[in-house]
Amino acid sequence: MTMLDSPIEEPIAEVAAQLEAEFAAFADFTERVGHVLSLGRRLPRLAPEDCCEDNRVKGCQSQVWVVAEHDADQDRMRLALDSDAMLMRGLLAMVLRLYGDRRPDEILAYSPEVVERLLVGRSLAPSRANGLYLVVKRIRAAAAAASGGRQMAREA
Repeated sequence: MTMLDSPIEEPIAEVAAQLEAEFAAFADFTERVGHVLSLGRRLPRLAPEDCCEDNRVKGCQSQVWVVAEHDADQDRMRLALDSDAMLMRGLLAMVLRLYGDRRPDEILAYSPEVVERLLVGRSLAPSRANGLYLVVKRIRAAAAAASGGRQMAREA
């Protein structure tokens, strides 16, 4: 499983603002999609054994896998995400930037509206948007389980 090497110290809201600034620099949909594709090319691949049925997100248009583990010693969610579709890989890279290597309570306290504002609400096909929603829902469910089953601060 591939994960981030060091904890992310920036608050999720700051990372979201950075993502928004990145995408604001692109004049049109084609440039934004090109950027998402480039993010997807850089996303590390999961090991073949992690691309299993237990990790597959059912209901996605493409094959998508989420590995979410809680590092209890550090109280961090270790995430690894992958897909067989390059556009989805780029979207997963964005989700990983937001939620990767965070404390469970941080994940639960911040809903992913930045992804909605950047792409989902404007440009993604409903089936792709649903897949992204299911990925975030799975990550948030793992965070809720890791936090002792406390209720999610906001629904995904």
